[in-house]
Amino acid sequence: MTLFFLLPDIHAETPVQQILSRINSMPTTFYSPQAYTYFTQKGSTLPAQVSAADITKNLQMIIRLAARGNDAKEIIPALLTSYPKAVHVTEIRNVHYKGEGTFNDWVYTYVASEKNKFLLASPFLDYNTMSLCEHFIESHYDITLPNGEPVTMSTREPVVITVTHTLYPAAYTLSALTGQQFGTDLAQWQEWWRANSETYSGPPAVPAVGPDGQQMAIPAVFGKLQSGQEFSDILLHGKYQLALTTGAFLTGKVEFKSDTSLVLECVDGKAYSLKPSLISRFEVLAPPPSAAPAVKSTPSEDSLPFSFDELRGKPESDRLIEVRVNSGMVFRGKCKTIDESMMQLDVGGSIIPISRDVTLNIKFVPVNQNAAAPDKAKQTKNTANAAQDTVYEKNPTTDDWGVPGPDIINVGLITAEKPECVVMRVAETNAEKTIPRGMVVRIIKHSSNSYDTDIKRYAKALFCPQDMFIVDVPPGKEGRPFFKVCVDRYEFPNVKGAVPKTGVSYDEAQLLCEQKGKRLCTADEWKFACGGIEQYTYPYGWNPEKEKCNSDDKRPPEESGTRINCVSKFGGYDMVGNVFEWVTDAKKQPSTMGGPYSKCQTIPEGVGGSAKPRVGLRCCKGN
Repeated sequence: MTLFFLLPDIHAETPVQQILSRINSMPTTFYSPQAYTYFTQKGSTLPAQVSAADITKNLQMIIRLAARGNDAKEIIPALLTSYPKAVHVTEIRNVHYKGEGTFNDWVYTYVASEKNKFLLASPFLDYNTMSLCEHFIESHYDITLPNGEPVTMSTREPVVITVTHTLYPAAYTLSALTGQQFGTDLAQWQEWWRANSETYSGPPAVPAVGPDGQQMAIPAVFGKLQSGQEFSDILLHGKYQLALTTGAFLTGKVEFKSDTSLVLECVDGKAYSLKPSLISRFEVLAPPPSAAPAVKSTPSEDSLPFSFDELRGKPESDRLIEVRVNSGMVFRGKCKTIDESMMQLDVGGSIIPISRDVTLNIKFVPVNQNAAAPDKAKQTKNTANAAQDTVYEKNPTTDDWGVPGPDIINVGLITAEKPECVVMRVAETNAEKTIPRGMVVRIIKHSSNSYDTDIKRYAKALFCPQDMFIVDVPPGKEGRPFFKVCVDRYEFPNVKGAVPKTGVSYDEAQLLCEQKGKRLCTADEWKFACGGIEQYTYPYGWNPEKEKCNSDDKRPPEESGTRINCVSKFGGYDMVGNVFEWVTDAKKQPSTMGGPYSKCQTIPEGVGGSAKPRVGLRCCKGN
C-alpha cells in the first residue's frame, strides 16, 4: 500500500478559485537554468524564463494540494489540463566506453547516478520534497560525440551523455488524491477522470471490519473522524494505528500534537505530519507511558513543543533547542539566525540550514536544575560544548498499566560501538556509561557526520582518473551504506601488466596510498566495488568459476589484468584471487579482502596489520 509523506499545507485556507487562477496562468513547463540554456542553444524557442523562486513556489503549491482532500476536486480538471512539469538537464562530458560490460549497462550507471543527484540536489525543491515525487520523475538520455555527431555502440572515443530529467508534480498530487496509480501517463489520468468525475467524492474510503466481522466502508469525509471518535481523544506519546483517508495505515507513536495536527513517528523510523482531516479512524495500541485514568499532569511551558514561527518570537535565543524535521531526524544545537523561511542551527560548531517547510516541531533542551559545582562545570565544559550524540535507552521500569516508562535519553559523546554494547561519555556527569545493545532503542550521532552531511557529500560531483573507476552506491535502500568513490582499477601499483606489490604492512599500505593522494579503501567500498550494486558473490556473478580468476593459492601472483574475465561490473580487476588487499573495516581496524578462495564479502581480520607474503593493496579516493 502506498504511503504519502505530507507537507505542511500553507495553502489550506487559500480559496479554490485563487488556486485555479494561478494554475491556469502558470506555464505548462518550468525549466532549470541549465535546461533553459541547453534547449535554447539547440535552437528551441522557449517562453521567457520564470525566476527560480517562482518555480519553487508553484511546484510546492501543486504538491501541497495533495493534503486538501475533498476540497481539491474542483482543482483536478485544471491539473489535468495544464499538467505542469519541471525539466532539468545535466551533461557528463568526455566519458569513454572501454568495452567493460555491456554498452547499455555502462550508460545506465551514469544515468542512474545523475538521477540520484537530481533527487539530492535539485534546482527546484529541497531533498525532502523531491523524495515525495521520486516515482514521478522520468530520465531520458542522449549520447553524442563532443562535436554533436551521433554515437554507435562500437564507438571508443570520449562521448557526451546528456540526461534530461522531467518532474511531474501534478501526477504525484493526483495519485495522493485519488489513490490511482497511472504514474506520469497524462492520457490515462484524463481517461480515468472522464469516466469517474461524476461519481468522484474525494480520497478513497478506508476498508474496516465491523462488529459482525464483515467488511464495511468508512466514508472519507474530509475534516471528520469515524463516528464516535474525536481527534482530541488521541493522546501525546500514545501508540496508535491510524487509518487515513488515502487508504493507507500508519502505526507509530504520537510525538507532537496540537489542536490542528499531530506528528506520528512510525515503527519504520519515518515521521508523518497529519491533519485531522486525513485521519479516518484510529486504534489505541498502547496508552502514553505515564497515563493514569484519574491523574492529569500539566507540562511546564518549557517542555512543550513549539513551531518555527514561535521560535522567532522567543527571547531565549541562546538556549539549546531540539529541532525535529519531517525526515525523522532530530538536530540539537543553538539557533544562530532565523527569518521567515530558514534557520541556521549551530550543532557543535557546524552550521546546518533548516527550512521552515521541513520543520515539524522544536523543543527547548531541559536545563539541569541541579547546577554542578564550579570545578565540575569546568571539567565538563569541553564535552558539553562539543557536538552531542544521543542514545535512547529502554526504561526497565513500568507503570501501573504494565507499560514501560519513557526511554532514557543519554546525551554525550559515543566513545565505542561494540557488538555487545555502546560506550558513551555522558555530558552531564562526564562519566563513561556502558549500555547493552539489547537496551539501545535508537542512536543519533551528531559528533560525527550527520545524514545530511553525507547526503551533501554524495551529491558533489566526483571525477575519477583513467586508472581508477567510480563506484556509485546511491541512497534509498534501508540499512545499506551510500557513497561515491574512485577505486584503483588494478592492484598496487595500479598498472596493467605489473605484478602486484606484496609483503607490505597495513601502515605501509596507508603511506603508499597517501603518497598518491589517495587512501586505503574501507571494507564497504571494496565490497561494492567487487560485487556491484547487486552484491554478487564474485566479481563475475553469483557462482564460482575456477579459472576466471587466479584463485589457487599455490600459483604465484599474476600480472594485473591477465585474466580479462576477472573483472567486476564497476571495472575492478583481480578483486578476487591473485593477492589479498588491505582495507579498513567498520571498527577502523586493519583487515584484508580478496585473495585466493575469497568472495567479495569475505573480510578476514588483519591480525594487527603486520606484513604478510601475499598481502598487497588497492587505493581509493573520494570527496
